[in-house]
Amino acid sequence: MNASLLLLALTGITAPADAAPGDEAAWAELTKSPVRVECAEVGGEPWCRSFGLVAAPIEQVSQALQNMRYNADAFEAVVKIDVISDDVLHIVLDYPAPLDDRDYVARYTFSKQGEDHLFTWVPDTTAQVPVDDGVVRLPNFAGEWRLTPRGDGTWVRYTWQGEINGSFPAFGYTQARKKAGHEALKDLANTQKAKLSAE
Repeated sequence: MNASLLLLALTGITAPADAAPGDEAAWAELTKSPVRVECAEVGGEPWCRSFGLVAAPIEQVSQALQNMRYNADAFEAVVKIDVISDDVLHIVLDYPAPLDDRDYVARYTFSKQGEDHLFTWVPDTTAQVPVDDGVVRLPNFAGEWRLTPRGDGTWVRYTWQGEINGSFPAFGYTQARKKAGHEALKDLANTQKAKLSAE
């Protein structure tokens, strides 16, 4: 990621454009409200994705992701972002007490497919970033933000590797993933002070 690039978004190898599973996966819907969230098991790993319409132009929404490293405070789900290198970030995610926060180290790439803007990340295993006390590392965390223009707004698909790790109880996974999918989109919409809707 260069100086104008991000993530939260949320990605040592180059992230492929298809790092996140697509429509071919057997997605199961967790909820339709306040945004649609789905999860699937792909290659033995949990993956989730959420969808929402942000009432702001794609160029502005894209810039919010490109500049996330500089304004982490705008993303409520993010505790901090450390810049490891031009395209590698260390990101700490806020989890509600008494749970430990989570963190990950990832290499990000930005690309375009037609009118879509893609921000893709994969784990970076070359950066030597210690794990802070009270934080659980997510070593496999990967995913993609896909932005598509829709009228004056931006249709957003946020896909992420859904491992939670740590002492989180399995019975809470579904609720946690629904919350994560919504909060990621809400944070992105809030950077534009824009409305977020399910369609």
